[in-house]
Amino acid sequence: MARDSGQWTVWIAVGAVLAVALVACGGDDDDGGSASLTPSATGPIVFTSEAFSSGGEIPVEYSCDGDNISPPLAWSRLPAGTESLALTMEDPDANGYVHWVMYNIPPESMGLGADTLADEELDDGSLQGVNSRGEIGYTGPCPPGGEHRYVLRIYALNAEIDLEAGATLAEVETAIADHVLALSELVGTYSR
Repeated sequence: MARDSGQWTVWIAVGAVLAVALVACGGDDDDGGSASLTPSATGPIVFTSEAFSSGGEIPVEYSCDGDNISPPLAWSRLPAGTESLALTMEDPDANGYVHWVMYNIPPESMGLGADTLADEELDDGSLQGVNSRGEIGYTGPCPPGGEHRYVLRIYALNAEIDLEAGATLAEVETAIADHVLALSELVGTYSR
């Protein structure tokens, strides 16, 4: 009897692991509804920067202590059906301070060079939203003290977003909620 009880414990544990895996992969979305904006929806996108590695320190030139220019970013392996991309950057250690919002990035784009212009619309048609300073484009790390994390997210979307330039992060998140095919994160740190 003890042996049967042990086998049931193993099967229950295996079932629990499979259930967690299905939820993390979106397997609980039985109605084909909206995609999650959480990291559990992370898909096949490869998202990197030549300026810093994920979990690494963001160089001073990309902060308020340096040139306050945006870092170079690259992405690849977009999922089939990607019609546009959205990019966000937040500081979760400063109550979600928004550093950058960009959307309607063309899917053929493979990244952004350093020092992306702070224009409402870029030459390729990408639109930029407002950061927490109320300004268009990127504003770099400028933590009041201690080390902060800066979370960049790239979203692959199955549509272009019907928003004018200058949208807030909340407006972009609402607009993309039903269109996310995949997302990936790149996290940098900075301290003063």
